[in-house]
Parts: sequence; structure tokens; C-alpha cells
Amino acid sequence: MTHTRTSAALLAALTILSAVGGAFAVGGAAAVPDARITVGTVGVAPSDPAVGERTALNVTVSNSGGSDAAANVTEVRVRDADGDVLDSVSGVGALSAGDSLDATLWTAFEEPGEKRLTVEAVANQSTTGEFVTVSRDAVIEVRPTEVSLDLRTRALDPEDLQTDDGSESPAADLGVGGIQGIFGGGGGGLDANDGGQGEESPPIADSPVEVTVVNTGTTTADRVSLRAVGTAVETGGDAGDGDDADGDADETVAVGPFVVEDVAPGEERRVIVDLGPLDRRSAVTVSAAFRADTDQRNDRGADRTAESTVTYPVREATPTVTDATVREGADGAVVVDANLGNAGSGEMTGAVVSVGDAPGVEPTPAGGEYFVGSLSGSDFVGFELEATANASVAEEIPIRVAYTERGVRYTETLTVAAPEPDDESDGGGTLGRIGVGGVGSASALASALAVVGLAGAVGVAVRSGRVGGSSDRGRDGPAP
Repeated sequence: MTHTRTSAALLAALTILSAVGGAFAVGGAAAVPDARITVGTVGVAPSDPAVGERTALNVTVSNSGGSDAAANVTEVRVRDADGDVLDSVSGVGALSAGDSLDATLWTAFEEPGEKRLTVEAVANQSTTGEFVTVSRDAVIEVRPTEVSLDLRTRALDPEDLQTDDGSESPAADLGVGGIQGIFGGGGGGLDANDGGQGEESPPIADSPVEVTVVNTGTTTADRVSLRAVGTAVETGGDAGDGDDADGDADETVAVGPFVVEDVAPGEERRVIVDLGPLDRRSAVTVSAAFRADTDQRNDRGADRTAESTVTYPVREATPTVTDATVREGADGAVVVDANLGNAGSGEMTGAVVSVGDAPGVEPTPAGGEYFVGSLSGSDFVGFELEATANASVAEEIPIRVAYTERGVRYTETLTVAAPEPDDESDGGGTLGRIGVGGVGSASALASALAVVGLAGAVGVAVRSGRVGGSSDRGRDGPAP
């Protein structure tokens, strides 16, 4: 009797468990979502973010074309490895079968290294009203912060800031490309030409320098300000050019500071800094003071700097001495007969050649200086100088060339070889022998021509006939 009751009880229990198990199975089948929501690959911008850099996570949520129901995406969120929500977007939108939608989440990282994030999408099914949550992991490599600003400078001519018809060009239309403003000035404003016949408007800048600020780091450079300071440089020849009486560098210009816009990583700003009127060639140092947006954490000021140096104005004229010959003049003087050429592209004005200082060389009162005048690029003019030369001492005859380019006076010294001393003499005479094969005399020297070497010139050519003009070289005569 007891055994029968026990068996009946076990049978009833098994029947109940069977019924419950069936209910779980049905429930399990019903738990398969009618809306098949998926999260696509997570796009990261920038793809290699730096510490502290705002980073976008671009998420695509889709409802499969084989879904039995539409869905309403109620939230998209991103969690870190600890499960903390970093950002979320709610009310994203509805999805029919086969549809997709996009959402953007934002975050930033405080430490470099590999970061694992989880993006979740929560959707409400239209058929059952149940919520479905799907997720996708994303791994991001975070770089350390790099603060770096590159400064590039280029000297311009005021004519570069004018249009083809000679009128002023507004900053937005400058032909130098990408210019976003003009700072400083001493040459007028940015107003265009009023169109008056025969009237030329003043240049918009006296001494323009193009400055390009490039952010080569990984974080934004803000509070960027530019300043330019110039000191006179040697223009050649005279010691003391560009120096004051004490030998210290003489400051020629100081402009700024000028504030430019913030510069994001990979971006650049191009502006014109006008140095104002300059009457001396100057080495100009342009400095950019700035701070990084991440510096706010350690209370740094705008004490980061970048520098670039440019020489202004640009020197485009290049004086050379060619076709140099030496002959005997009156009273035993040495006559240097040569060409002054301009191998550059800039115009030389007020050019004067003279005999420079050297041991054993003295200019004669009548022939120690010669006024050439103006020389355009690739032009040349003949000149003639006279000097006395002690052949036992003098090895070279210096030719001093002074000229003006773009309002700045330059002085350079080129040299020609002095005559060799006469071996048959006592070496104390004024002029040594110039002849062929080591044979010659003072009487034969008057008709002899000898090609001499040059130091500092682009080349030497024996003058014979026409070179870029008539064989009669232009000669304005000696300077008064």
C-alpha cells in the first residue's frame, strides 16, 4: 500500500515537472526576438586618438531584412572596460525590416594604450513590446599627447600683394594662396584701388612676410600669437654694417604680438605679417607663443614657443666681375679692365666699383672708382680701374662693388689676381712682369693683355667680340 502511494506520488511529480519543462521550452522559443537588431562595425574618428582628444564613435544599428517585426531604437550607449557608461544617445529612431540608422557617441581618454569599449543598442519590438539589447566591442589604440607647432616664413615683395593690373588685393584674394589675414603695417590699409586714372594706390604692406603656422602635434594649439623682431645683418664689405658703435646687433624692427585663430592637429593658418618700413637688410625672427588645450590641467600659460627666421628683404641681385684683364697704365699704374655683371634677377641701382683695401694695393686718385649705374638681371657694363700695386706684396687686387637693391645698400668685395713679380728685378717695383713664358719687359707690357683669375665670380671669359651686345661695352666714365 505504501509502495503504491509512493509510485503514484512520483508519477504525479514527474507529470508536473514535464508540464513546467514544456512551458520553459515554449517560453524559450518565444524569447527569440522578432526584430533582429545588429550593431555594425564601430568607426572611430580620429582612428588613432591621443590622450585628451575628443573622439567620435560612429555606430550603425540595423534591423535585418528577415525580421518579423519593426523596432524602435530607444538608446545607444558606450561602456568602458569597467562597465561605466561613457556616453549615450536616446530616442535614436524606428527601424523597419531591412532599415538601418546611424548614431554618434563621444568620449576621451586620460591614459595612452589599448582601450576596449562596448557599444550597446537597446530596441523595443513592435510585436511584443519587449526590449532587445545587442552589443559590439571596439578596441582603440590611444597615443600619448604631443604638443608641436611648426612655423614657416617666406619673404615677399609688396608687388606680390597686388593684382595683375597693379591694384591692391584684399586679404581674402591674395595671390600667395590661402592667406587668412594681414597683421601690422606701415604701408596703408586693405582698401582696393578707387579706379582713378593714372593713380596708383599705396602697397598694402611695406615689408610683407608670409607666415604659415602648422600644428604637427596631436592636440589643439590655442592662444597662438605672433611676434617679429629683426636685427640688421651685414650687407658685405664694411665692418660695422648692421652693428652699432659697441658692436652689438642693431634692432631694426619689432612688431606684434598678433593673435591668430586656434590651430587644430593637422591644420595650418597662413597670414601676412607686415614688418613696416625697413631701410636695412634684417634677420627677422618670427616667434609663435601658444598653449595646448591639454595644458589647462596643469595650469600652464601660453609659454610654449616656435620660431622661424627669414632675411628681409630678399636679395636677388648677384654682382660678378668677368672678362678681367690687366695692363700697364700711365706712370706704371695697374689698369684693371673688366665687366660688372648681374647674375641675379633683382635690379641693382647706383652701382659703383672701386679699388678695395689690400696689402701693397692703392687706388690712383683719378681711376680708383667707377660709377656703373643700374644693372638689370643678366645685364653687364664695362668698367676700368687704376691702382698702384707692389708686386712683391700684392697677391690680389680687390674690386669693391656697392649697389642698392630694394632700398638697401649692399657692399661686396671681389678680387682679381695681381701681376706676378719680375724675377729679374729686386721685387720692390710697382709692377711685376706680365708676359708669355716668363719673358717680358716693362716696355713690352704696354701692349700685352693677360687674363687673370677671379675670386668670387661665377666665371671667367676672354673678351673677344660681342657678348650680349656690341663689342663696345657701355662705359659711363669714371665717377667724379
